[in-house]
Amino acid sequence: MKTFWVVATLVIAFLIGRTLWMRRDACTVLRRINTEDGVIEIVDSVCKEGLPHTTGPNTIRMTETAYNDPRQKRTLIHERVHLDQRRRRDEWIQFYKREWDYKVVRDPPVSALADARPNPDTEDAPYAIWKDRYVFYPAYSANRTLKGAVVRIWDLKTGAFVQVPEAWRAFFCDGNACVHQYEHPHEIAAEYIAEGSAAPAAQKLFAWKH
Repeated sequence: MKTFWVVATLVIAFLIGRTLWMRRDACTVLRRINTEDGVIEIVDSVCKEGLPHTTGPNTIRMTETAYNDPRQKRTLIHERVHLDQRRRRDEWIQFYKREWDYKVVRDPPVSALADARPNPDTEDAPYAIWKDRYVFYPAYSANRTLKGAVVRIWDLKTGAFVQVPEAWRAFFCDGNACVHQYEHPHEIAAEYIAEGSAAPAAQKLFAWKH
């Protein structure tokens, strides 16, 4: 009987936790703004913890606070890059492979990497493998929040987590200035285009885009 109540308590706790988690990730659309490049949906602050993101090939979601922020223009440039990545997925993936030596995959290459934090802008293939060796992905931290996620790198050769390789820094960073969202080439590209960069990888991207 004692075992039954322990199991029942655990099940109830799981269901409550799952409900709260789904509510935290829920999105309520407050209003829509039509633009020449799709729709901007203004959502409540609960939606993806208030982080701007895309959903589908034509919709950007952001809170009223983000929409009225002085950085709104750069945020929209960043998110419109993600829209283009959704619309021209194959072209972007070919660029990553040809110019950045990256390939992206849906499933974790090894089971140790199964704790990836969902990112709406990379959801179709969240794991990025550089030079067929280093697997970059966003991992949950202890608080299991989107904002608290950290980038982890798994070395397929050594079978262990590693720090950012120096060769990666030399190619993707502009001196000591590196991209903040380096979990995935989708995010790297969007940050380059929205913020600018003199990194070798950025120059290859700008040459391709223009």
